[in-house]
Amino acid sequence: MGYRLRHCVECPECCTRYLIGFSPYSNGSYLVSVGVDSSEECKLLCSCRRTLVCSRWNRNDLKIYEVSKAAYALGYGSAHEIWLSTRYSNQGEEQRKGMR
Repeated sequence: MGYRLRHCVECPECCTRYLIGFSPYSNGSYLVSVGVDSSEECKLLCSCRRTLVCSRWNRNDLKIYEVSKAAYALGYGSAHEIWLSTRYSNQGEEQRKGMR
């Protein structure tokens, strides 16, 4: 297989996907925790523009991705290097629906 499973967030502007827990990133982007319970929400500040692009993510919004070795080493990558794991993401959706 050779791929790792990780939660990621994606910049809405450049579509770069960032692995949670690898911040700060070598390209100048970073993730910060926001709110009282820092595990609930994070903010991605992506360096793809002159002014940092800011997007917010809730823990419930996170999906499971399969990550190539190269992207894992960097902590981020393109959709070709980090792709949505349909097998594991569907299981997570079913579990969340069952909890409601």
